[in-house]
Amino acid sequence: MAASSTFWRDAWLIAGFDLRESIRTRRALVLALLYLLVASITSYIYVEVVKFAEEATAEVVAGISDTGEKVAAAAAAGAAQGAGYTGLLYVIAGGDQQIAGHLATYPPMVLVFAWLSLGALPWLIALTSYDLVAGDLHLRTVRFVALRASRGAFVLGKLLSQVLLVALIAGLGMLPVLLIGSAYLPRFDVLDSLLALLRAWPILALFAFAVLGPVACASQLVRGPGAARFLAIFFLSVLWIVGVWALFTPAPLSLLRWLTPFAYKTQFFHPDLLHRLMNAAGCIALCAGYAWIGFQVFRRRDL
Repeated sequence: MAASSTFWRDAWLIAGFDLRESIRTRRALVLALLYLLVASITSYIYVEVVKFAEEATAEVVAGISDTGEKVAAAAAAGAAQGAGYTGLLYVIAGGDQQIAGHLATYPPMVLVFAWLSLGALPWLIALTSYDLVAGDLHLRTVRFVALRASRGAFVLGKLLSQVLLVALIAGLGMLPVLLIGSAYLPRFDVLDSLLALLRAWPILALFAFAVLGPVACASQLVRGPGAARFLAIFFLSVLWIVGVWALFTPAPLSLLRWLTPFAYKTQFFHPDLLHRLMNAAGCIALCAGYAWIGFQVFRRRDL
């Protein structure tokens, strides 16, 4: 019990120290700027699409002289847009009607932000967190930590610090959505959108666990940051290919998709809370599994 208490205390101490150090680095600034750029671009594109659809509808309706026909044309245009959006949700949900229905509970602008964020996060994490262990191995600063904490606590602390960093930056990414939406969309509901963003926030942080697993594995296998960056991007690329391939293969090979982080993205939007909790547990287990594989090399490495 005492050893377990010390392990977790050391892990949290390392996580807190590494988080404070990461926030002051140029890489964290780059990650924050890239994420804010993604959030701003996706929000702006959504605003432009909505404006284009409204202008096109207004132009068609303006060309109709009869009042009744104007009302009918406006209603038909709204129904067509609603049907198109419903079809898009069905595609995003991978054909799952339950998930598509739950996706519809999110404001469209928030859903666009969350979905594209989930798509961009793996590559942003790979480009910024690849040296979470390899950087200390390269500089040999890990030797000083190893005198006071176990290597397992060191790796866990590094992982927790990166998850917390992603959660902080994901929180910042909400600002462009609220600012751009309230500035350019007349019917934008700030409170409803804020509540929906807060619902999506834990999803981004938990999904980061699944992505950090392969990245942490790569970072423990090599000593140099350059090699770690290459391996992290290579691992995620291979896992993405495996995930896509598994979608079109029969069981049991189709189950291979659950070994990739990308399989868990859609399941966070299942209407059943227990299903979402199991999906979150799957992300954490995936992170633990890949990090453990890399740890088998790291724990025997000469520091």
